Amino acid sequence: MLRVYCAGPLFNAAERSEMDSIAAALEAAGLTTFLPHRDGLEFAKLKPELEKLGASVEEAAHMLERAIFSLDTYQLLRRCDAVVANLNGRVADEGTVVEASLAWHAGKPLVLFKADARSMLSGSDNPMLTGLGDFEVIDHLAALPQAVLEAVARDRSHGVERTLERGARIAALREGGGELSALAKTLYSAFKKP
Repeated sequence: MLRVYCAGPLFNAAERSEMDSIAAALEAAGLTTFLPHRDGLEFAKLKPELEKLGASVEEAAHMLERAIFSLDTYQLLRRCDAVVANLNGRVADEGTVVEASLAWHAGKPLVLFKADARSMLSGSDNPMLTGLGDFEVIDHLAALPQAVLEAVARDRSHGVERTLERGARIAALREGGGELSALAKTLYSAFKKP
């Protein structure tokens, strides 16, 4: 059974509820999920326990920060088969951006989810983030399970290399002082959809 890491903001009740809904949609389709606030470490509950063992307030916080980073990275890279990154908000949560980046670089299937019209760039999200999901963003909860299955089935074996090769071609044209028309032709041939 596929296990999906659910990445997203968790800093208030509404954000946690939204993440619960994402996990529920995936679980209803027969997938299992890792939801950090449900299945991970709870800072507020563990910190006093560490302090009871003799850790100072600062030491306890430092220990938990390292533990959360270690557990979540392990779950994302080793235990989960795919990642869903919730981008809702004007800008995506910083931790979600890191988790999406880890998934992309590791070649993990990554599905971007955003059902929120707010954005940073006049209706578009930052291309450095949407590029991680091959510029596809799912905007309905009900579509998430199928998007995850399609992402898992897609060949991702050369994603990072393909991106670097395209970037190298563009950099060479920019650095060579070539004409704008040559750059446009390269972009057209590299990124036109078949």
